[in-house]
Amino acid sequence: MSSGREAGGKSIHHRNQRLTDRVIQNNQEATRNLVLNLPNVISATRVALMPVLMLLALQHNVVAFLSVLALSLLSDGVDGFLARRLGQVTELGTRLDSLADLSTYAAMLVGLKVLWPEVFEQEAGYLVMAFSAWLVPLLVCLARFHRFPSYHTHSAKLAAILLAPAYFMAVMFDNAMLFRGVLLFYLWVTLEQVVITSILPQWQDNVPGFWGAAVIARQKGLAGQPPADPEL
Repeated sequence: MSSGREAGGKSIHHRNQRLTDRVIQNNQEATRNLVLNLPNVISATRVALMPVLMLLALQHNVVAFLSVLALSLLSDGVDGFLARRLGQVTELGTRLDSLADLSTYAAMLVGLKVLWPEVFEQEAGYLVMAFSAWLVPLLVCLARFHRFPSYHTHSAKLAAILLAPAYFMAVMFDNAMLFRGVLLFYLWVTLEQVVITSILPQWQDNVPGFWGAAVIARQKGLAGQPPADPEL
């Protein structure tokens, strides 16, 4: 009788464990696929601000343009921080963050051309160089993985942080030294992203740097190796 009770107890325990594992797996899947969360809303708002910035630039409303741009730039990084803090890192959120960055940079470029044409012409060479550098890792990643890069490396984040004060210094105080430095720094960001794309065995987002890509490639390589022969 006691052995039968023990067997029944173990069976119930196993069923409960399987149910718990299934619930955990479903919750993890729901988190990965979660669309409506605060970080995604912030990123989507930044994307939606692009036409607003474009309109303000075309209306030559300098104060409003700089105010909205400051709001967009300040919110950059908040979405990523909240996503990690709240455990809401999703593939959609990563893509939205990259799209928001691209939208903000496009609005900054249009604003520079329309509102401060003399600064735009003066820095045209650096802008062309930075834009060309931005295209290279994009094309390399498309050629290899048929997807856009979304690595969010530490160097890219640093460049994004420095770009905000550099832009405002260039247009408000006619001091473009930091602006030029940031645009030149994008050459390193480009090189690092190309190296990451070359190292990674498959597409992956949120890679902190080329050393992180090397670790991922090594782990994938070790996982794919056959087990060692115990007799050797």
